[in-house]
Amino acid sequence: MNESARVPALIALGGSAIALLSIPLLAASGRPFLSFDSLSPWLVTYAVGLFAALFAAPFAIHRGLGGLLEADARWERAILWWAALTGAVLAVALLAGLASGFDTDSVAGAIALVTVAESVLVLATVLVWIIDG
Repeated sequence: MNESARVPALIALGGSAIALLSIPLLAASGRPFLSFDSLSPWLVTYAVGLFAALFAAPFAIHRGLGGLLEADARWERAILWWAALTGAVLAVALLAGLASGFDTDSVAGAIALVTVAESVLVLATVLVWIIDG
């Protein structure tokens, strides 16, 4: 695997690491985490890390499929795996959000709200890709 083939996987891994490391830092920063007049910078780093991980995922999956399929078939499969991965992330976020009532004064609620928003945006992107064909 050449150097450029590793870049999407490294971005996905790095984004995931940033998002995960931001959670305890968010908890330690104190309230309010997300409100109309205040936004924790650790919630922003979580959102950026999650965004990077989610949007690098299809490229990493595509590269991971290698020469198993033709390029178009690899992209189709990578997009479907991307949708499945994002659906799983959305399901976990919904469970965490429902348990906390999506209360933005709690770490779980604030993270769940951001994660649901980003997951829905990714799934909307996939839906547009599918409709566009």
